[in-house]
Amino acid sequence: MTQVVDQAVVQAVECQKRKIPMLAKRRDFLRVAATRKKWVSGSMIVQVAPAENHKAEHKKDHSSEQESDTVALLTIRVGYTASKKVGNAVRRSRAKRRLREVVRRVLWDKGEKGHDYVLIARTATVEVPFDQLIRDFSWCLKRLSGHKSSSGQGNDRPDRRRKPEHGRGRGGKV
Repeated sequence: MTQVVDQAVVQAVECQKRKIPMLAKRRDFLRVAATRKKWVSGSMIVQVAPAENHKAEHKKDHSSEQESDTVALLTIRVGYTASKKVGNAVRRSRAKRRLREVVRRVLWDKGEKGHDYVLIARTATVEVPFDQLIRDFSWCLKRLSGHKSSSGQGNDRPDRRRKPEHGRGRGGKV
């Protein structure tokens, strides 16, 4: 019994130590969204993109460029958004807090190093039980890890939007 408690305490301390860098710039959020790799669950939307090299921000000698490339390949960064559709400011803040805690518990074990993630809160994010949030996030990560493209660019899935056929619109005369 005490071993179980000790293991729980050790896991809690390890989770406390894990600090996940956050996406702060709008261009990073737009870059992740532009890759169109996302998975939608009932409680959240998870978007993913390969991490970008930050050579433009760090103009130093060549050794620091190599270090920044290595750091970009080994880090995971996360961004959180909650629009007004989620609710008022209190509900949006609570949704982001819950998403941050889910990421802190799950992402280091199941996330891919060298990738940036954006979590978008939905109205259910505030209402569902916390263990369901963890299951949803784990499921999203599992599904997104299977959507890797061979070229590293774009999405492998074909564009499924229907092209309108000429002469057959909505309710018009034929």
